[in-house]
Amino acid sequence: MSGSQSVDLTVCPCEPAALQLLQMGFFPCAPLGPTLAVSLQVLSLVRQLFMRMPPNVSAWCESLEAYLGGMGYKVDTKGGLHPRFGNAYHWYCILKISLDEYIQQHLHPPGVPSSKMWPSEYLRQRCPLCFGSYNWQNDNPSHINAIVCIDACFTQKCRSGLQDDPVNPTATVFLSREDIDSMEHEVNSLRKMRSSVQKSGHASKRHHRDEDDGFEQGMRIPTSVLKGCNESFTAADERHQKASTQFFSDTGVMALLCHHDRVIHLANMTSAGEKQHYALALIKSLFSHLPDDFHIGLLYDIGCQLEQSCRKWGFLKPFLPRISFAISVFHAFGHQWPCQLIYHPQKREGFGLTDGEGCECFWSAIKALIPTLHVSGFHQCLFAIDFQVHHLDMKSLTGLGQWILRRWNHCQVKKASANKGLRKCGVDTLTLQAEWVSQVAVQTKAAPWYSAKTTENIILQIMATQKSLESYEVRLDELEKELLHGVSDMTSLNIQLAECHKKIRGFKQALQKQKEALGVNGLADLAKLQDSSYLQLRMHALAIKTRIRDCLRQCKFELERLERSYRQTVSEQRLQNHTETSVKRCEPGIVKLSTNYNNMCLQMAALIHQGKAPHGSIAPVLIPRDALFKLDVDDDIWQDSGLDGDLGGLPPAWLADEKVHCRKRRERLGGESADV
Repeated sequence: MSGSQSVDLTVCPCEPAALQLLQMGFFPCAPLGPTLAVSLQVLSLVRQLFMRMPPNVSAWCESLEAYLGGMGYKVDTKGGLHPRFGNAYHWYCILKISLDEYIQQHLHPPGVPSSKMWPSEYLRQRCPLCFGSYNWQNDNPSHINAIVCIDACFTQKCRSGLQDDPVNPTATVFLSREDIDSMEHEVNSLRKMRSSVQKSGHASKRHHRDEDDGFEQGMRIPTSVLKGCNESFTAADERHQKASTQFFSDTGVMALLCHHDRVIHLANMTSAGEKQHYALALIKSLFSHLPDDFHIGLLYDIGCQLEQSCRKWGFLKPFLPRISFAISVFHAFGHQWPCQLIYHPQKREGFGLTDGEGCECFWSAIKALIPTLHVSGFHQCLFAIDFQVHHLDMKSLTGLGQWILRRWNHCQVKKASANKGLRKCGVDTLTLQAEWVSQVAVQTKAAPWYSAKTTENIILQIMATQKSLESYEVRLDELEKELLHGVSDMTSLNIQLAECHKKIRGFKQALQKQKEALGVNGLADLAKLQDSSYLQLRMHALAIKTRIRDCLRQCKFELERLERSYRQTVSEQRLQNHTETSVKRCEPGIVKLSTNYNNMCLQMAALIHQGKAPHGSIAPVLIPRDALFKLDVDDDIWQDSGLDGDLGGLPPAWLADEKVHCRKRRERLGGESADV
């Protein structure tokens, strides 16, 4: 500090102090009468530092004051450096962002007038690879022109009761509050209108509900499958509370990112749950910047539920024909197998090797903002996230070339592996495609309710009730024999006889009610089961396999919670320890279930070999223990081959021929090469 010096400034309206300080390389804390000016080099250092660590102006100022105090310089103002340094730093960042925007506008002026023939200038700046081409109609041979993903994060919150802060004069990727409220009003209006129409025809269609499963208009999977997916995800339940509105005025952020993990739009959430109108507002805003024939591939954790809502209630009606819905790869395990056949991105044309998890990378990149934003004002929260998005954009822009090279090499490796598998299986591509179409048609067909899970559970209950009834009847015979031979304690024997008669009457009544609930088709299935030990084994094996799938989903959800643990506070560390214990505790039970299932499969295979199974029966595939916890898209755990469906006749090639099990790996590469 030996080089310190005193400089006098002559201030006038033509030469204000702030302008003179800037010319000297210092940024003032206020435009008029500044009492502190900070070196532009210091502010640049702090800016770069806060891009890579949690921004904490208070800690920085306290450290600087302590350092200056050690050098013999004392800050004698009451508030210290914090309010004035924070003000200087904030407006320095705004000036830098405004300068970058000004330079970009002059370096890349709009080459064409505003038109619906191309994506808007906003989208071209957000991602030049996805939306920058004016020849986008010929760039991709598939029907999908760009791929985006949506996800919500409930860790980016803002506490309620904080003072309102001023709006920042910079561009933002956040949707306006008016756009979100408008979409919420539209959603509520459409639901109310459609609900009244559906209620008017409810009574006439009620008698069909218990007879057949079916398809909703425009959907490719049955309603029973959609119901199963809905039960697997809390995100599909809008009433599920993920954040407290009592303590937080802003409960989270929902993001819309492109295929290259660049932010397109963000939506600030104020509800306790993951409401659909946030995702719908993001999609609507995206299409407002696109030509009328531009097609989007949309990846969402609950993409099947979102498409169902759009078709059922009429959301996004003008844009729906131009949207191809899919589910994110890492959340596919939570969906039913027929849903994966339709919505898994590796099984949908045009998505290639896209995983749809770009939002997770974005949440990880801004996780350092979590503690700071909890105590920041509303507009400061938006500015801090916008500032981080701006930094990530600049960082991503310089690495897009490496991104293309990395994805291209990965695509070539996958393509070579797929071609090798095709040559090894020895089945021509046309046959594989035909068998794949046949498999999808069979495994996604609507099933009658009598063969659905509800009836299967009733049949299992009937079989259990019959076993209990038989055991009490045997016990009654034993007691009656004791009565004939004479016993010393007749009172106790009479009590046991009365209790046994009561149990038998109860089980008979329960059995009668259960059989009445089955109906004609269910009773026929029950008769087949009672006469065939093979069919009994098959039903028990299917029930066990369903239980294994449920346990594996829950186990993987627990593991996902471990992977997403951002901060390690005491309470969160306890939660993580509890989660680890829960995962370890459930593994032996899952392994035991898989062992029982494999034993049943071996018994069924033996019955087939002995000719004691119905004609055309297929032995179920064993579940290998080493791949039990992977839950990959083509694992045997998803296949119910030999456990369901009608028996009789020759099985299709996709079910019985091992060579055809490779399916369409070549098609999974899809449009990835074109996307790259």
